[in-house]
Amino acid sequence: MTTTNPDDRLRCPKDASLMSKVSVGNVVVDHCARCGAMWFDPYELEVAVRTKGAAQDIDHGAAKHQYQWNVYRASELLCPRDHSPLVTVPDSRQAHVQIELCRQCGGVLLDAGELRDLSEFTLSERLKAFLKR
Repeated sequence: MTTTNPDDRLRCPKDASLMSKVSVGNVVVDHCARCGAMWFDPYELEVAVRTKGAAQDIDHGAAKHQYQWNVYRASELLCPRDHSPLVTVPDSRQAHVQIELCRQCGGVLLDAGELRDLSEFTLSERLKAFLKR
């Protein structure tokens, strides 16, 4: 199922605002101006994380900010593409970052600040990842 908007913009799963299209490297992601959430279709997140300066350009706000989006949405987050429930999972490299994943289409929803956090893989996080091997 696709969006029913005439201009084909997605609705933010967090607050139901229309998301705008933002270029990141050679992909276009959906960004919510109200809450700062970003929707990445399959493989777009990897491109955004690897694109130098992308996080600073489009990711405004702090991770786990205090925006009260629960007033605007249903009890569970739904995929803006196919409306299936989103599942919260830890990022494979940085477990402290919780991402919302669609198991049907493979899309990923990040809160404001999470792209920046994923892009800044710190020395201590690299050491922890190396020691887990």
